[in-house]
Amino acid sequence: MTNSPTPFRLLDHVTPAIPAIVPRAAQWDHRLDAAIVPTPHSDQLLARLHEPDALVVTTGQQPGLFTGPIYTVHKALAAAALARRLSVSWGRPVVPIFWLAGDDHDYREASSAAWLDASGRLDEWQLPLRAEEAVQRPMSQEPLPLSVMEGLAHLAATLPAGPAADATVAWLRRHYVAGQTIHSAYAGALAELLAPCGVLCLDATHPAVKAAQRPVIRHALLHAAELDATLGALPDAGTGIRAGDDATLVFLDTTAGRDRLIVEGDGVRARRSGERWSQAEFLALLDAEPERFSANVLLRPVVECAILPTVAYVAGPGEYRYLTAQAAALYASFGLTPQVPVPRWGGTVVEPWVERLLGRLAITAEDVLTDDGTLAHAIVRRDMPESVTAALDALREQAGATAATLLAAGHALDPVLDRAVAGRARKWVAVADDMEKLFERHLRKRDDVAHAQWRRVSDALRPGGAPQERYFTAATFLGRYGTAWLDAIAGATDEWAAGWAP
Repeated sequence: MTNSPTPFRLLDHVTPAIPAIVPRAAQWDHRLDAAIVPTPHSDQLLARLHEPDALVVTTGQQPGLFTGPIYTVHKALAAAALARRLSVSWGRPVVPIFWLAGDDHDYREASSAAWLDASGRLDEWQLPLRAEEAVQRPMSQEPLPLSVMEGLAHLAATLPAGPAADATVAWLRRHYVAGQTIHSAYAGALAELLAPCGVLCLDATHPAVKAAQRPVIRHALLHAAELDATLGALPDAGTGIRAGDDATLVFLDTTAGRDRLIVEGDGVRARRSGERWSQAEFLALLDAEPERFSANVLLRPVVECAILPTVAYVAGPGEYRYLTAQAAALYASFGLTPQVPVPRWGGTVVEPWVERLLGRLAITAEDVLTDDGTLAHAIVRRDMPESVTAALDALREQAGATAATLLAAGHALDPVLDRAVAGRARKWVAVADDMEKLFERHLRKRDDVAHAQWRRVSDALRPGGAPQERYFTAATFLGRYGTAWLDAIAGATDEWAAGWAP
């Protein structure tokens, strides 16, 4: 992919300072080499891992269509920046590793992608929906249908022109091929993208990882009740991750797909399929078929800590909450010292055309990102004809004056009338509000007014009402700006990592 000038502005989000991180006495397990997704750069990075005192900084994400939201890249490059900073400070190799969570079974999240089209409007595409009653297969077993080619064609046709637009589409086409699983496509595309940035990608579904994590899975199953009680006794973390209901921290691939195991007597039961195993049976199954077992979201960081020489995990906001408020309570049972959760870097790309529209609207990108809904309403009112605004203000003023007169007269006649008169008076104000909304609805249909400009700005900075980095796929800016976009993120994450002090 080619570089281009960087005309866009990268707006950093405020992130907390990086907490203290210390090295640990651990070594890379060479058996995990096979789980590293191969790229032209991976051998060189693996050589650093093979040095006796090498450590790693990890981050990760579940699979996504066309590599998923941009924050995936933000997390990876933040991990790379932190690893570089630690390596220089400690005088030993520290390698960033991206954990490819292919065991995840959230098809809805993994099956759609969104971007800005050539006109700066929001566009998106998704794979066919999976029926609610369908087998909940992990993404490592979910094949891409033929229709993925239609999605790629739509992306190619609508992506804004740029020096790397063709190369970006070609990159995705190399990996998102019908018949490949969603996970394998994601793993290959992300590894190719991140390898030049010095990031290794580890396939968490690889047999080498499954074999290495077996002692952790075994402990989690044998001590399931104890771990569940530990989690259940914690204050509500607000993460939505439940505990205290006899669920283990382990999933098993069953006839119903990826299935949570529940404690039942001295054995376990699969939540959806209803299959049951005694302790002896599930331990024998774990030894014979470890690839069928996977950790839940709270156990996964414990697995990483157990099998990798990791010192820190670069986490998104939701991850940071459950890592610090819930998962942290598990490590002692496994005899492990946890890696340090680090709040990731985040940012928003403000393109030149967005800057121009912001200027016309006399607002800032920060105004858009922090809008609570009042800004959009104010912008619509800018286009309201003065005669309409004056008439509505007069209507409200007259309604208020009339209500005051009638309330006084009614109270003098009979105080019981106060409530009835006030209720009817409120309806007069509601008529004025409804009339205003009627005009606003028709103003929003026009493309030559401030609200149309607001919609384009909002689509660019807060698509679907969500942060840009949580919505757009990497192709959005990679096609337009090439590796200059990655270079800008690398520069910003270097400054972010400088917040860590040994």
